Amino acid sequence: MSFKVKTLIVLFAFVGLIVAQNYYQQPQHHEEEHGPVHYEFHYDIHDDHTGDVHGRKEERKDDHTQGEYYLIDADGYKRTVTYQVDGKSGFIAQVHREPIKGYQAPQPHKVLAVPVQKHFYHH
Repeated sequence: MSFKVKTLIVLFAFVGLIVAQNYYQQPQHHEEEHGPVHYEFHYDIHDDHTGDVHGRKEERKDDHTQGEYYLIDADGYKRTVTYQVDGKSGFIAQVHREPIKGYQAPQPHKVLAVPVQKHFYHH
């Protein structure tokens, strides 16, 4: 091999070594980058037939989430839970219960049983 070819091979090997060294010394980030996060939702359920009463609302913007949900417990108390999550602080919730004046638990609906008669006809 000529001197120029040997010099180019050594030079490329040296450049490759420097590039590889820099690549492995830098922290590698494999997390996907997403844009800002923002959403809101809410719903309320009030079913007179089953007595199911509950609802929820929540809002999130980036790392901050706050919300509230409620339901009617079987003992006639309304339970409301407010919560928030802010960055790395974790889930923080407060629970409040209050009796509902005049609350009457839904009564099960009576199902009428109709006797089934089986007739067998022989010819």
